Amino acid sequence: MIFTKKGDAAVLAKLSAAPAPYREIAERLHAIIVESAPSLEPIVRWGLPFYVQDGKDVCYIKPDKDFVAFGFGEVVNPAYEEGAHMHPVAWTITSLDAATEDKIRELVKKAAG
Repeated sequence: MIFTKKGDAAVLAKLSAAPAPYREIAERLHAIIVESAPSLEPIVRWGLPFYVQDGKDVCYIKPDKDFVAFGFGEVVNPAYEEGAHMHPVAWTITSLDAATEDKIRELVKKAAG
């Protein structure tokens, strides 16, 4: 059985348990995702924050002790490039700057359609 808790409060509670400074990065990623794609539903499943649309995983945040992993479901991979032989679906984030936040916004909007 998959234990799922829905909503911002559940996701923010999960992210608040991440070690500093990655807690702040994870919370900022959550804000970027919610602002960029309000149609996505934040949930906690398998102990991780996921953002879903029509029952499909669009993206997720996985805090770690040395970084924050941020990724997309393979089905809606916004980083897919026609003709490329490799398609990234996840990144490790150790800090955020304006350019990185803009890229994340762009990917989230594209993935959410």
